Amino acid sequence: MPATNTIEEQVLEAVVSGPDGANRLFTCTGIANVQMSLTRTQEETTETWTFFVGPTLTRGQFYRAIGMASVSLQTMDIQGAPAGFTVHIVSVEADWDDESDRVEVRVEVLLRSNLMSVNVNQLRYWVTILGQI
Repeated sequence: MPATNTIEEQVLEAVVSGPDGANRLFTCTGIANVQMSLTRTQEETTETWTFFVGPTLTRGQFYRAIGMASVSLQTMDIQGAPAGFTVHIVSVEADWDDESDRVEVRVEVLLRSNLMSVNVNQLRYWVTILGQI
């Protein structure tokens, strides 16, 4: 799983009344830099990208996280007709990582093309973290 960095992260913290004493909701948005490429001779590739988001939390402070992602920067070069491509976010998982004390996001991306080269360079993410501070 390739690891990547994030840019332009924004974190909104709200006081909430949640289950089991959870009292904070963090909403994190930003961009994850990725580098996926598919040449016109390749048909398909799948990669899972990982990155960290949000504040540092202990295991006792973390309750749950959920995430979403979308492709925000892609380029293509058409080599012939008929040509086509597919970019598919297969899955998004967000969970606490005990080594970094942060939420680790894993995004699986499928890239498929027919007679064109395709590059995916950025993913936009939205992650919500429920915690107890």
